[in-house]
Amino acid sequence: MSNVRINVMEPILRPIYFLTGFAGIGMVGYLVVQHLSNALNCRRVGFIEMPREPPLSAYIISTNILSTPGEIYYCPGTDFTISIIHWDGDFMTKYAHDVVRTLARWVYINGFKEAILFGGLDNRLRGEDSDQLRVAVTTEYRNRHSLGGVKLMELNYAMVGPLALLMNEFERLGIPAISILPYAEPFRADPNAAIVAIQFLKELTGVEVDVSRLKELADMIDREIKELQESMKRREGPPHYI
Repeated sequence: MSNVRINVMEPILRPIYFLTGFAGIGMVGYLVVQHLSNALNCRRVGFIEMPREPPLSAYIISTNILSTPGEIYYCPGTDFTISIIHWDGDFMTKYAHDVVRTLARWVYINGFKEAILFGGLDNRLRGEDSDQLRVAVTTEYRNRHSLGGVKLMELNYAMVGPLALLMNEFERLGIPAISILPYAEPFRADPNAAIVAIQFLKELTGVEVDVSRLKELADMIDREIKELQESMKRREGPPHYI
C-alpha cells in the first residue's frame, strides 16, 4: 500500500485536462507547470502528501501562499488541473513509483479526459532535425487524436524518470496522454524550451499563456553565461610567446 496521499480540499468540477511535469532535462517540465500555475492565476486546491518529504518550505508560486513539496492547482477558465512537485532529490528518487502511481489512479478515478505532460529532450540528440519538439503519446491518445504535423519521439529513444513512469501508468489505465518534449539544454535550466512547450500547449487546447516572465528568465541566463565566458577569456589572457 502506498504511503502517498492526494488530499484535495474542493472537488474538481471540470476534470478535463490534467497537466504535470518534473525536474529533468532543461528543467522544462517543472518550469512549465510552475509558470502556468502563476500566469493563469490558478488556485491551490490540494496537496500531494509524501513520506519523508524534504524539510523545505518557500514562497514559490506567489507570496500569498506558502508552497509545500507537492501540490494540486486548478485554473478557472482553462479546464487545467496541475500537479507540481516543487522538490525532488533523493526522496523523489526513492518514492517516485508511489507518487506516480497515486497520481495516475487519482486522474483515472476523477475521470479526466486527457493528460498533458511536459519534459525535455537532450538537444545533443537533435542532429539535422529542424523541429523544435517531439511528442510521445499513449495508445489511447493516438486512437482519439490525429497528431497532425508533429513528430513522435525517435524510435528507440527513451523517456526516463517520473515522466516515463507516469506515461507507463496512463498507458496501462487507457488514459489519453501526450508528453510534449521540446529540445533543451541538458545541463542547465532552459526557459526557451519551456516557451516552446507552452506554445504547443496552445495548439492543443487553445489556451493563451503570457510567457514574458520566462523570456526574462531566458535573457538573464544568457547574460550570465556570456559574462562567465568573457570572464574565462580574461583569465586566459593574451598568448605567451617563448
